[in-house]
Amino acid sequence: MIHLSNITKQHGSQILFKDASFQILPGSRTGLVGPNGAGKTTVFRIITGEEEADNGELVCAKRTTIGYFSQDIGDMSGRSALEEVMAGSAATVQLANELQAMESAMCDPMEDDEMATLLERYGVAQEEFEHRGGYDLDTRAQTVLTGLGIGPDRFNHPVESFSGGWKMRIGLAKILTLHPDVLLLDEPTNHLDVESIIWLEEWLASEYTGALLM
Repeated sequence: MIHLSNITKQHGSQILFKDASFQILPGSRTGLVGPNGAGKTTVFRIITGEEEADNGELVCAKRTTIGYFSQDIGDMSGRSALEEVMAGSAATVQLANELQAMESAMCDPMEDDEMATLLERYGVAQEEFEHRGGYDLDTRAQTVLTGLGIGPDRFNHPVESFSGGWKMRIGLAKILTLHPDVLLLDEPTNHLDVESIIWLEEWLASEYTGALLM
């Protein structure tokens, strides 16, 4: 799925990796262990393309979706908590809109070759939509938010009303709801209480079927 070969990375005079190689296979569970500054976050950033290795090769299989939760969740404003989580799956929502538009177009008269082309496009889009977990996106977003301690009574609260720690939970919910092929979690439990940590562990073990690196 993802292969890193002979990766070398240096920050200033500090060599983080030299000719390092590893791979992330479908369904694998991998933990990165090391002291602060050892380069764990750099590995995530190289995989997502936010940083480049000085040397080596990164190969990612086609159609592989990657979700990355970092300690820098960026700015949140102008949406409710649930809307913010759903915004992380914008590509899936766009696919849903495209499918709906194509379904409407199928009701209109057209030539046989036009219909054949439309059906082919529809089939490709539907396969991708299903691959992204689009059919249960709404339910998944609500389930994940609730599991992380933000219940239905707070779904519609503006994100600006949440503290920094709670915004981190919303950011984590956004990545989990994406349901990517590869999930990169950088210290995801920093702002969670014991109950939410237990829920996260159970969710990763029972609900998430992709590859996990944390």
